Amino acid sequence: MALYSGKEWTKADILSYIGDPEQIAGARPSILMDGKAEGVKAVNVNTGGGLNFTVLPGRGMDIAEAFYKGKALHFISGTGITSPSYYEEPGINWLRSFFAGLLTTCGITYSGAPDFDQGASLGLHGRISNTGAENLCINQKWKGNDYVITIQGMVKEVMAMGENMTLTRRIETRLGWKGFKLIDLIENRGFEPQPLMMIYHFNFGFPLLSSKSRIIGPVIDTQPRDEEAKKDKGIEDSMMFPEPQANYKEKVFFHNLASDSNDHSFIALFNENVGDGTPLGILIKFNKKELPKFTEWKMPRKGSYVIGLEPGTVIPIGRSRLREKGDLPFLEAQDQYSVTIDLQVIDSLEEMKSIEREAELLKSR
Repeated sequence: MALYSGKEWTKADILSYIGDPEQIAGARPSILMDGKAEGVKAVNVNTGGGLNFTVLPGRGMDIAEAFYKGKALHFISGTGITSPSYYEEPGINWLRSFFAGLLTTCGITYSGAPDFDQGASLGLHGRISNTGAENLCINQKWKGNDYVITIQGMVKEVMAMGENMTLTRRIETRLGWKGFKLIDLIENRGFEPQPLMMIYHFNFGFPLLSSKSRIIGPVIDTQPRDEEAKKDKGIEDSMMFPEPQANYKEKVFFHNLASDSNDHSFIALFNENVGDGTPLGILIKFNKKELPKFTEWKMPRKGSYVIGLEPGTVIPIGRSRLREKGDLPFLEAQDQYSVTIDLQVIDSLEEMKSIEREAELLKSR
């Protein structure tokens, strides 16, 4: 059944009130036309359940803005959305086009700090976010009494006489949903194994993120990336957030998350009061067989007030180091790898308490 305006509807009942489903939900393609964003393809999605978000086929099928009942869930950096034509690969220059948004995809064959591995110079977090999608398809149709909205596109990471990797992403939501499902199919179309270094860099900002926010999840243990992460009770305070700080240096933590018997796990960010007395949160669910690693990027700097919650196939310590440790995953020739992530908005204390109980149960398994 379709949920709209607090009521469940059959297809026939709700269509009796409207001329076109776009009146209450849908996906509309557009092309951005200003500044460095000029020419970037976008798809604006309204679920009719209070959630609006923008998918960017022009930027790796990433997700830029996301609003729930008018409140921002995402963080946008000072770069704003930029065209791939402004991408600068060497070193940390990836940051010059890192608009962040709700989701920036890092990969396919590389994610992490700049590195040098087996003769290859690797820039920060790989190329895939700065790649335009092809085979774009927007599908909106009724399935029984559910109105289903899907956006699909394929991006390539290919080098002549080198890797031949593709990522086909489908983002699905439905009328009345407070979230979406992301399904990725990664394929190695070449004839040599390739590193599989995917990180799903979800970025959350104000007003969802504030000093009232906290991370909830089945965290078994936490490792700091470096000495900076240990400073000022870094590990002890890793699940909480301060007010914006001047000159704050990022802290990065690697969390080991418990999972259920089917390898399902989750992480949540919750704020009991976003300023008007209402609660707001995000729940990210995934499978640890697909995404066994989890990174937290904590950055409460003035003007860059953001937290990254990042499931992935690796942690971002560099390909050469992972190779040395024997922890570098590969996708074999002509093989494929699938990832499914569910993202849901949480807007009640009851849901938050239920998530807390589930986290404690998983940790006690």
